[in-house]
Amino acid sequence: MKISEITQDLILSQLRENVTALNEADLAYINALKEATIAYIKDWTGIKEVSTPDENGRMLDDYEDLVYPFMAIMSFMYDNRQMTVERDKINPVAASTLDLHSFNLIPSEDKT
Repeated sequence: MKISEITQDLILSQLRENVTALNEADLAYINALKEATIAYIKDWTGIKEVSTPDENGRMLDDYEDLVYPFMAIMSFMYDNRQMTVERDKINPVAASTLDLHSFNLIPSEDKT
């Protein structure tokens, strides 16, 4: 599975929510969390696109193992909706998977 193939039903299953129990505001919030999770993964890895290659030829969909960190981070953000949390830790499996694909730490050739 790829990040672009993650459906709302799959997300709701991960969050243990039933679509009929949610109102439009809840669904909009979950969609906002989805976008925030994708942005978080992009920032962490340095991969700039989900399903089309970026200027380095990479896209998140190239790495199916990024689905796990996506779901873990999404769940964490949904479960911890308050503005402050006691711990600033990320799921260690999610962190190590994201680290495997962190290209933004590698110097790149100057294209100018």
